[in-house]
Amino acid sequence: MSFMHVLFLYASTGSGHFKAAEYVRQALIRENPDICCSMVDVLNLCTIPVESFILKGFRLIISRFPRMYRLLYQLTENNALFNIAAGLLFSESIKQLIKMCRDLKVSTIVCTHPFALLFASRLKKKLGESSPVTMGIITDYRIHRFWLYKPIDMYFVPNEEMKCELLNLGWENDKVYITGIPCPVNINTNTLSDDLKKPFLVVAGGGWGLGNLEGTVIRLLNANLEFCLVVVTGKNTFLYRKLKNLELQNPGRMIVVSTLPDLYALIKKSGGIITKPGGLTVTEAMILKKPLILSDPLPGAEEHNYRFLTEHRAAITLHTFLKNPDIILNWDKTYSKRQASLAHTDSSLMIAERILAQKG
Repeated sequence: MSFMHVLFLYASTGSGHFKAAEYVRQALIRENPDICCSMVDVLNLCTIPVESFILKGFRLIISRFPRMYRLLYQLTENNALFNIAAGLLFSESIKQLIKMCRDLKVSTIVCTHPFALLFASRLKKKLGESSPVTMGIITDYRIHRFWLYKPIDMYFVPNEEMKCELLNLGWENDKVYITGIPCPVNINTNTLSDDLKKPFLVVAGGGWGLGNLEGTVIRLLNANLEFCLVVVTGKNTFLYRKLKNLELQNPGRMIVVSTLPDLYALIKKSGGIITKPGGLTVTEAMILKKPLILSDPLPGAEEHNYRFLTEHRAAITLHTFLKNPDIILNWDKTYSKRQASLAHTDSSLMIAERILAQKG
């Protein structure tokens, strides 16, 4: 067999995009231990001022000016205008990517973020037939045009609805595969010691701890639930310290942690999870068939995920849960089947097999 080097491109605008790439990388190595894989944050290909502007600007706007972010999200549905502007802004970065692919002899590029797909599509246009095979993994449950670039060779999507949408937009049937959103290959075998004897709910705020996590925790404490709360703040150190003080005021009712390498292992032992509707976390909860309670979404993709999951009866809103906490006691009868139809335990392996099928 010929040499194969897979380059995973993600963007550090959230932890889920890296995790999606890492899960598929692990699946690839499991299927073929000899394969060569590299992981690159496309923002690291940018100049430091541009990288800093994107990360800080994104966090500031999405947390402080949600209406502005929502407007920008809607405007980028016109991908042609954004593509022209981004092509100018990232021209040097794309040159770096081309050099990297040549130096590493990359045969396949797998993207888990719209920025990464933008870079890969530009590379594809410049290199033509000598370009690596390019693939995109969509990690949201509803599509945004920002993910879509015609030069990309193949897309992996979470559901039939999204595949139909891509076909209607002109993609060929054999270029779009329904795999589900990536998950850990060992999600059904991982175990966690039972350090917590009292039933607990996981309360998560995403990798950056954005959104009103503090407000969500206070609402849950005021509801006097029988569950202990295990609150995961992510990399938001200010929020971590603030909620640690709240933990001291509520002994035995909540435990605050920052980041966890395998959040799904904690979810598996829990009575359910309360979280923003980020694609990776909700997918893991659905695979585990756990009560999935959605707190207020961040503007943009999370709002679409929120509507999709509640409309398909795979999740409930925090408001619904607080009105009737006992709803999660009958979760298996009412919601688990819908969750099983939307999330796939073998998603990462399915994607890995399709990547390996490109090997000559």
